[in-house]
Amino acid sequence: MREKGIVLTSISAIAYGLVPLFTVYLMDASFDAISIGFFRFFLMGLYTFVVALLTRSSFKMDKSMWPSLLLAAIGQCATILLLNVSYEMIPVGNATSLHFMYPIFVSLILYYYYRNQFSKRQVIALCLSVVGIVFFMDISNMGNLLGMLLALCSGFTYAMYMVLLEKHHLTQLSSSVLTTYLCLIESVVLFVLGLTQNSFSISFDANIVFYLIILVGFTLIGQLFLQKGTHYIGAAMASLFCLFEPLTSLISGWIFLGDPVRIMSIIGCGFICVGIMQIMTRKE
Repeated sequence: MREKGIVLTSISAIAYGLVPLFTVYLMDASFDAISIGFFRFFLMGLYTFVVALLTRSSFKMDKSMWPSLLLAAIGQCATILLLNVSYEMIPVGNATSLHFMYPIFVSLILYYYYRNQFSKRQVIALCLSVVGIVFFMDISNMGNLLGMLLALCSGFTYAMYMVLLEKHHLTQLSSSVLTTYLCLIESVVLFVLGLTQNSFSISFDANIVFYLIILVGFTLIGQLFLQKGTHYIGAAMASLFCLFEPLTSLISGWIFLGDPVRIMSIIGCGFICVGIMQIMTRKE
């Protein structure tokens, strides 16, 4: 099960790593953080709802799980909004790097609130990964302090989402049912917020529809696989394997957008890979 969790979480990270590529395309087409988030969750929720119906999955849920579900939905919704807004203030690479401080937040929440203990290898892996993320940052091009703060906050809200998945047993639900509920809550919140901010005054063409479909597809893979991966290996380990995401973003940005690859980023990749190997070679 451990190996299965590692594979699922790694695939999730790669899928999520391609999301910023299509998010930037949509932002260039006058979409804002709210409209991107709404269409992303609404379309994904429709798909998982149909899947749940076809597979005859039960939508029944224990009443005690509703508060955790609402908090998880708020955490994921806030993550999308905070991160996408930060993209407008600081370079996407820097925003993504700051967001990927979330393994620290996951570990802190698990240690101080849930009293989890971590092995020496896990601590070393976390430290190496954080050093790697710091190398990803272009310190000379940070610019906006608020943008940096928003990107960091997106990491905290995502950490909250990951911990809730594990500790409040949300992953015991069918993946399609859990995703449907999460997307329903998130879509309603973003739709109401979008109406107040005039976020839906946008036009569609074939390219935009294509980018939306691809964006939703990668998000769907990322979300479903992350839920299963977290169920098998826990939030702390899952958060470390999710660091394949910035590596994917770096490579996809270089290939598709012509983004320059800095020597420091390559060094950062090395630290992250060594950190991940610390976990992969650990004997259970």
